[in-house]
Amino acid sequence: MAVMWPREIPAEIVSNILRSAECRVYNRLRDVLEDSFVVFYSRPWLGLTPFGEEKDGECDFLIAHPNLGILAIEVKGGEVSYDPKLDKWKSRDRWNVRHKIKNPVGQARTSKHHLLKKLKDSGKWKSRRIRARHGVILPDSECPGEDLGPDSPRSIFCCLDEFETDLRQWVMNRYGEIDGLSQKEKPLGEDGIRALEAVLAHPFQLHVPLGNILASDDAQIETLTYQQFHTLTFIQDIHRAAISGGAGTGKTVLAMEEAVRRAGSGEKILFLCFNHPLAEYIHHRLESWKNIRVVTFHELCYQMANKAGIQLPGGISEKKLSARKYSDILGKALQILHNHRFNVIIVDEGQDFSPEWLSTLDKALHPDGFLRIFFDSNQSVYGTVPVLPLEINQPPFRLSLNMRNTRRIHNVVQKYYNGSAIEPIGPEGVEVEWIHASSASEIQSIINQRVHHLLTEERIRPSDIAVLVTSAQKIAEFAPDARLDGVECRNAEAIDLDFLILDTIRRFKGLERRVVIIAATPDMTGDRELIYVATSRARAYLVIVGNVPALQNLY
Repeated sequence: MAVMWPREIPAEIVSNILRSAECRVYNRLRDVLEDSFVVFYSRPWLGLTPFGEEKDGECDFLIAHPNLGILAIEVKGGEVSYDPKLDKWKSRDRWNVRHKIKNPVGQARTSKHHLLKKLKDSGKWKSRRIRARHGVILPDSECPGEDLGPDSPRSIFCCLDEFETDLRQWVMNRYGEIDGLSQKEKPLGEDGIRALEAVLAHPFQLHVPLGNILASDDAQIETLTYQQFHTLTFIQDIHRAAISGGAGTGKTVLAMEEAVRRAGSGEKILFLCFNHPLAEYIHHRLESWKNIRVVTFHELCYQMANKAGIQLPGGISEKKLSARKYSDILGKALQILHNHRFNVIIVDEGQDFSPEWLSTLDKALHPDGFLRIFFDSNQSVYGTVPVLPLEINQPPFRLSLNMRNTRRIHNVVQKYYNGSAIEPIGPEGVEVEWIHASSASEIQSIINQRVHHLLTEERIRPSDIAVLVTSAQKIAEFAPDARLDGVECRNAEAIDLDFLILDTIRRFKGLERRVVIIAATPDMTGDRELIYVATSRARAYLVIVGNVPALQNLY
């Protein structure tokens, strides 16, 4: 039995009725030739014309033998005919349909020369003159009674009877086995067989940079996100509504879209969130709308107090203000600023707002205004308990589709999620990478190596990557010079800039990046909500470095 390349005919070729003749020839050659023969099926080639133009073709079969040389074969099924007046070849299939075909003798001859040249140019063997011949197999046609032309002797064709009864002998005849090699011809040799295999059946695997894969996944995710916009249509006439959803369900995207839709009619919009980096990100996205004000709740209280002339303790900062009763400060400011009301108030990260804050905000709303609260009770990393104000007297609208994360990331995130089921509809994505490290120094070393690999080998940009840690102290430990593997890092406020982000999980809450690397230090392993927030920040690729068993035990 001959050695065949490929070892089996691909299923799509077997099922193709137009290639049934080739399949029959494949099976016959495999069965009638000994294992000293190597048969290559369907080998394409690309060459040049004498004028330098590219010319391509395909050799149906190339038979190689270490002693005999090579034999290029063209196969034509059906009834084959030739019109010398027009110099046209045709075939007629079983359904009596005629097809124009190329000159099979010319095809076999051209393939022989081009493949022989490929072999010589490959540098895989010591070039020498070998026997190289060609032939045509017509498995469905009867043999011609005479030569078909000076370049087409009867012997060059293997037809129906010969194909079924004596194919091996025809092959040997085409090789000229009886005459043997001439004095100028040398055996192909085993090195020639290996060289042919290297040229015509060379295995290869080309690396696809991870960046290309992630970009494709990300494009699908961005498309899906906007499918959630129909939710806003359902609630457009409801004055006070809450929208809940797990990480990745598109809450922030919907909140921004609601702001834009309302701003289009000239209404005065207040957009609030808890995290300053998130506020900066949203402000950047909406800055073209002059009637949309984007601030954190803390900033709102501070600004309104100043506008109302309320004297705050000397040297008070936003950070110090956080220890005071914001609702009291804002409430007093609103009593003074009677006309300072908003048509629409949109709250993102509502789970981080106390009930008192939300109730006070209602006083900043026009009587016929609209209040929108977007929240996820699983992301209460600041210890607050989300309670909706009494003014919202109906159940929240629930978002149940994960638009942000790949399915593989979603499956990890859901291990740390408590709530109604969320369905992932994004792409499958690449595997989440868990890398065990037993010490802080080992975590840092691995993260540096991973960042280097992603940037240099996988074509991922710094602006695609966020490295998240548990505390500001960890930031200083990981990047004392604000660099990771020599790459400049910025905090989450630079989310829209072309920098690698290094920041805490809490500050990055509400934000996202294509690639997220988490430093899972011991202070994180017992905090289920923190892990939930951290893992859900990655859109397409998630790497977790640290005490993997401790994290997985929280499942």
